[in-house]
Amino acid sequence: MATPQVQSEPELDPPEFVTIMDPVHGSIQLDKYLFKIIDRPEFQRLRKIKQFGGVYYVYPGGVHTRFEHSIGVCYIAGQLVEALNKHCPPEEEKLHEWFTQEEKMCVQIAALCHDIGHGPFSHVYDIAVKEYYKKLKSKQKMKEFITSKEDEYGDNEKVDSYVEKEELPKKAKHEYRSALIVERMMEELTFDKRFEKDKSRYIKLIQDMITFSEQGFDNAEETLPSRKTYKQKAFLFEIVANEFTGIDVDKMDYFARDARSIGLPNSFDWRRFTQTAKIIKCEDGFHHICSRDKDVSSLYELFHTRNVLYRSVYKHKTVVIVEDLIKSALKEATIQVKVGQRSYPLIKCWQNMDAFHLIDDSIEDLIMKEIQVITAKPMQSQQLHIKKARITSESPRRHFSRIKDRKLPKFLGRTKKAKHDDDIESKRKDIAICTADTKSEIKTIEKRLKPLTVKFSYGKGSKDPIESHFFYGKFYPQHPFRIPKEEVSKILPSDFEEEEVFWYYDMKDDHGDETKAIVWECLNTDKLPTELKSALEGSYTRKRKLHEEQEEYTTDKDLRDFKRVIKRYRPK
Repeated sequence: MATPQVQSEPELDPPEFVTIMDPVHGSIQLDKYLFKIIDRPEFQRLRKIKQFGGVYYVYPGGVHTRFEHSIGVCYIAGQLVEALNKHCPPEEEKLHEWFTQEEKMCVQIAALCHDIGHGPFSHVYDIAVKEYYKKLKSKQKMKEFITSKEDEYGDNEKVDSYVEKEELPKKAKHEYRSALIVERMMEELTFDKRFEKDKSRYIKLIQDMITFSEQGFDNAEETLPSRKTYKQKAFLFEIVANEFTGIDVDKMDYFARDARSIGLPNSFDWRRFTQTAKIIKCEDGFHHICSRDKDVSSLYELFHTRNVLYRSVYKHKTVVIVEDLIKSALKEATIQVKVGQRSYPLIKCWQNMDAFHLIDDSIEDLIMKEIQVITAKPMQSQQLHIKKARITSESPRRHFSRIKDRKLPKFLGRTKKAKHDDDIESKRKDIAICTADTKSEIKTIEKRLKPLTVKFSYGKGSKDPIESHFFYGKFYPQHPFRIPKEEVSKILPSDFEEEEVFWYYDMKDDHGDETKAIVWECLNTDKLPTELKSALEGSYTRKRKLHEEQEEYTTDKDLRDFKRVIKRYRPK
């Protein structure tokens, strides 16, 4: 009997989605087109940029990177868009769905690439650039620092204005660098057929979504490819970087991811938010993403989580001084990144995207190994050439060594920030005067005292972030309203922003412990026994007077009397 012919199985269409396992969200699916971006070297670079910046040196579990965070944000963005599309627009909107398929893809690309412009150690690089710029001694040097040969945003025309206001140009901020890198990538990628007709407009839409938290609505009447204006589809800009309320998918992912990595609870459920979110035209004329009124406490919890993470993790007393040392290393590093015939110091790599593409957290290793020059052909990091040369400054290496060897300036305490920065410097000098045993010690103590300003908030400055958010009720689902804080709870914060000064002392000799203890007494007088407090206050008052009169401390009888009382209380 003849053997029947074996029929081959029909070829299946390639899958539209790719499944990956995420440690926070579990098994997730992303459109296969997004992997064209994920596989690009610009995005792969995020594997070498830790989400936590300097936090990793304090919390060993905080090793996750911007790479997995960006994928998580992209996933939540897709889930939110699908949930919003399930609530059909009212007839007067003349829309089949709130988001077209092209717009959904744009939202996910913006979510995926929103952090692609981060430099080494995430936000630390941008802060280092800003501090370096503000400390330049002349306006001419400031102009030279912010004048870029590749002037993509036309900022060179505004250089004088930036210098007067001590502001940085757009490209020095990671949001605008992300937008530039996205444009370069999307121009080189083979676009999905759906996008080809309005490619440039879709790219601009993605860029505007990424930079919305910085620039807001400068172009509300601009028309989208769907023939609706930015104002009519304002909800497009509330998903990735929400300038209106700060409620966005970026926070939803990094709160969950960061809290999980260090063992803190995260009580905000982003899935619950997507289930009740609806798009409604509000009283300000914009179409906003609105929440169910019974979810208002949950949204406050989102910002409470932010506050807890900032106080416990991002602005932990040791993290603050570690990141200050990293900033110093980045500002003082002598490494040059060479692209073509042009070289860029590390602190100026933000000016050129080819140079910027080469720097990540591995810059620490280059500094420790005394590398001087990094050379590469534009956007081709695999053709990288590293040159070792004689180091002209040991400072950057020393800063990282101090972090690893745990030879950090010691935390002394915190005070509320005064209205003016001059008040901090005045207080530093005052503490040095009160702490010194002799006048000759004053300058040394003042130099070693390090006050660092730390800001805490709910993410919208002094404003309540929820006061701008719209809600809807069960019986009036198309009539949005705001909910005053007083109607939610009487125990919510009265102020949503505060600044503190963290005080550190850089101990460099055997007498450091004693000096550190005396400085602590200056900062925490109210916590001491009554007799000691009285003696210290008398001593401080006497020292200030002697300092003004240019008299020596050691021969003063009143000071000796105060010291006898103080000595009885001080631990031996």
